[in-house]
Amino acid sequence: MPQNLPDYTILASALDKLDTEITPSEVHGTLCGLLCANDNAGVDVWRQALWPNQPGGDLLAAEAREIFQQTHDITRRQLSDPACEFQMLLPDDNDGLEARVNALGDWCQGYLIGLSLGGITDFAPLPEDAREITKDLLEIARAGTSYELEGSEEDENAYVELVEYLRVGVLLVNEELQPTQAAPVTIEPGPTLH
Repeated sequence: MPQNLPDYTILASALDKLDTEITPSEVHGTLCGLLCANDNAGVDVWRQALWPNQPGGDLLAAEAREIFQQTHDITRRQLSDPACEFQMLLPDDNDGLEARVNALGDWCQGYLIGLSLGGITDFAPLPEDAREITKDLLEIARAGTSYELEGSEEDENAYVELVEYLRVGVLLVNEELQPTQAAPVTIEPGPTLH
């Protein structure tokens, strides 16, 4: 089974087939938020929330559903991967910085929508670190396109650092909300040497 998410443009094409204006980043962010809040959420919960009026017999929609199923399955595995291989679905570095920053805002907005779909409607009860990350996600989503970018190397570096911070933050939120179910490792004391 593939471990990499479908390419950003493939998901964009699938969304076009559904005649929707939701961006691939927002769609993936919504999925990630939903799975962090409820890792048992199936692909149908995600699809129904985003496309409630999706026609049943549409062949183009059926093709898109396959891509969404793959995205769901891979994202679920990445979020629980002990090697922390989780990746956010964002445009690649060939796209302009402004487009990538806007997509990051969309991703954050989607993530917050996904959390609410999964039942997290108030950040106050969350553990402190998770609450801080979700507040940061909210601020980035609110900022939208208000960032002033010069396209400098400094802006590029800041973007890369922000994406990595959010990527690790999402993994932290996921672990706080969906703790690993493995039994803790205990080390038996060995014989005492005198």
